[in-house]
Amino acid sequence: MKRSLIAALVLMGIGSGSALAAMDTIPAAAEAQATKANWTLQPFNKWTFRNVGMHPSVMVPRDGDIVAIPEALNPKIAELEFDYQGKTYTVNDAMIGDDTDGYIVIHNGKILHEEYFGDFTAKDHHLWASSTKSLTGQALGLLVDQGKVDVNAKVESYIEELKGTHFGQRTVREVLNMVTALNYSEDYVNMTPGEVSTEYFRRLGFIPAFDLNAIDPTKDDTPRGLLEFAPMFTQNPDLEPSYKYEYHSPNVDVIGWIISRVSGQPLQTFIAENIWSKLGTEHDAFMMADMTFVAIATGGMNTTLRDFARVGMAMANNGKYNGEQVFSEAWVKDTFALTEEEKLHTARSIYRDENGPVYDQWLQGYKNYLWVHDSEKGIGTFRGVFGQNLYINQEKNLVIATFASTASASNSARVTNRPRMASFEAIADSLK
Repeated sequence: MKRSLIAALVLMGIGSGSALAAMDTIPAAAEAQATKANWTLQPFNKWTFRNVGMHPSVMVPRDGDIVAIPEALNPKIAELEFDYQGKTYTVNDAMIGDDTDGYIVIHNGKILHEEYFGDFTAKDHHLWASSTKSLTGQALGLLVDQGKVDVNAKVESYIEELKGTHFGQRTVREVLNMVTALNYSEDYVNMTPGEVSTEYFRRLGFIPAFDLNAIDPTKDDTPRGLLEFAPMFTQNPDLEPSYKYEYHSPNVDVIGWIISRVSGQPLQTFIAENIWSKLGTEHDAFMMADMTFVAIATGGMNTTLRDFARVGMAMANNGKYNGEQVFSEAWVKDTFALTEEEKLHTARSIYRDENGPVYDQWLQGYKNYLWVHDSEKGIGTFRGVFGQNLYINQEKNLVIATFASTASASNSARVTNRPRMASFEAIADSLK
């Protein structure tokens, strides 16, 4: 059988034990080469999600002494059994079943279990995807805590370029909670050429935009980057702002812009100096950027798994880690403290429709780009497409971080993601 046919079968999920591996030889065969056209597809994403430098990127350097995470290893975690929808799983079953590349469980500041699959290792960087949103939300909280940003002010009071636009007329709080009523669809599959959502994804790098790359910005003012494109968004004519939560990535680009404008620093520098340098991380991080080299606030962060978990450890302790108040304590507490109105915004969303394809049994509310599971217990998640998760349980002082390279983007719609989400609760329930 020709390798090109094998590749096609693998992409359709019909491969055998000798399935094609991306970038598996030097040089790679044509059908095994990772490109900007196939980088989100299996089997290519097993390689591309740990080699995101194929896109424009900017550095987030670490600083200070490395702070080791102590261990209290309990390999039984991997074989912990739990029931979900009438079927019994182990934690490893749930992880492997959703194409997990690696996961780590940290309780009371100590590693209980850590496991890597395939070619992914503890030293490899991996794309956070939209888990970056939650980090951006906490970065803005530092400026709120310093009195430099008012969440009740309109966006245009910080970003002159958005004055008079739909985004400009929204409050910072509306943008943080994704209740902006954008005329936009976060559909990763059905992308119609020319639609605002498709044009947005082209600028995000999710799908190729070779024509935009070829533009000379001194001769053509077509928006090439995410920020220049932000004025293009309009209001959904059938929806009022502050009515319901809708997961719309462009909101986060605006918050990243505010962070840069108010701080006077590129987003990656603000994160490096105010967050990454305080976590005792083992490795530098980097952020995927758009073609204008603006860090992608909505999904660009790349780190190793342990460093991803360190962010969760700070969140579990109300922003404090490594003897540093990394995030604002007041802001972290506010993030978990859902108001009744914020709960109602989520109750009206597609994620709480029990008969819908993306029903989320764990979601209580969405605030500051955190998926809040339980406001009183301080349980929530950072979530990124294709299986990136950072589970935070303040009540149990538990953090679980996962990186994955799944076959489809939407975690909420992907059935195999649900046992993995259930495994987080099973681990929490097993701990004192």
